[in-house]
Amino acid sequence: MAWFVVPDTTDPDLVCQEPCDHTDCAATRRFDSMRCRICGQGFEAGQRFYYEGDGAVHGVCLEKEARDAD
Repeated sequence: MAWFVVPDTTDPDLVCQEPCDHTDCAATRRFDSMRCRICGQGFEAGQRFYYEGDGAVHGVCLEKEARDAD
């Protein structure tokens, strides 16, 4: 399973700062409204995360959940 890093949606080199129709910009902006399945908190730029189906989960939350299941 691979982890990823939440992109910075305020970085103009990564995301258009004005409304646009770019697929990549829309996918990146999605992080602004996503919540972790485990803790219910949002995602911040630079945090590690794992994709789960249509959502995502913080890396630390999923890793703790896995440790606690052992």
